[in-house]
Amino acid sequence: MIFYAFDLEDYITTRDFYEPYESFVPGKIVQSFDALMDALDNEDYEGEKVIPFLDKHFKYQDGRSSERLVRNLFGS
Repeated sequence: MIFYAFDLEDYITTRDFYEPYESFVPGKIVQSFDALMDALDNEDYEGEKVIPFLDKHFKYQDGRSSERLVRNLFGS
């Protein structure tokens, strides 16, 4: 994933995040259009950050979330 955070400093100044953005997002952060194009051209996604993000934020990663939701709402 590539995060095009052109307004990151402004956002942090006016709102901020619960966690440090740079260590939270599961991919490369770019702040200019040229950097975005370079990352896309070079396929520089920092994909190694995705699995730790999923492990931290998603209890189930088996593709059956809708099934669990329906069972919880309507019973088995």
